[in-house]
Amino acid sequence: MRRNSGQTESQNASRRYGEVLHVRFSNVELERLRAIADGESVSLSEVVRRLVRSEAGFLPAATGDLRPGIEEATDQLRRIGVNFNQAVRAMNEGRVAYDEDLERALIAVGELVRRFREELKAMIARPRKRSEGKA
Repeated sequence: MRRNSGQTESQNASRRYGEVLHVRFSNVELERLRAIADGESVSLSEVVRRLVRSEAGFLPAATGDLRPGIEEATDQLRRIGVNFNQAVRAMNEGRVAYDEDLERALIAVGELVRRFREELKAMIARPRKRSEGKA
C-alpha cells in the first residue's frame, strides 16, 4: 500500500493547511529565511508558518528533547477526553444519577481538554522537509 495514496506532497499540504497566502519579501529577508530553512532542514513555508504562529500567540513547534514529552501529554489528554465522554454517556444512559450541572461541567472541561490537545498536536506536527530541487 502506498503511503500517500498517490497524492503529492503539495496536495497533502493543501489538505493539512487549507489556505495559501502569497507574500513578497526583499532579497535580504528571503535570504535570511532561506538560511533558517537550510539550518533546520525545513521548507521556507514551514519557517514562515512558525514565525507567524509564534507572533500570533500559538504554541511553538516542539523539537528535540521537548517532543517526546509533548507527545506523551497529547496522549494523556486523549485518554482524559475518553474518560469525560464515558462519564457523560453513563449519565445519559441512566447508569449513574443524572446531574445537569455535572454534565455541563464535564462537557465544558472536555472541550477545554480537546482544544488544548489540538494545540499540542500542532506543536508536534511533522514539518515538510525542504525539497532538494528548490533553491
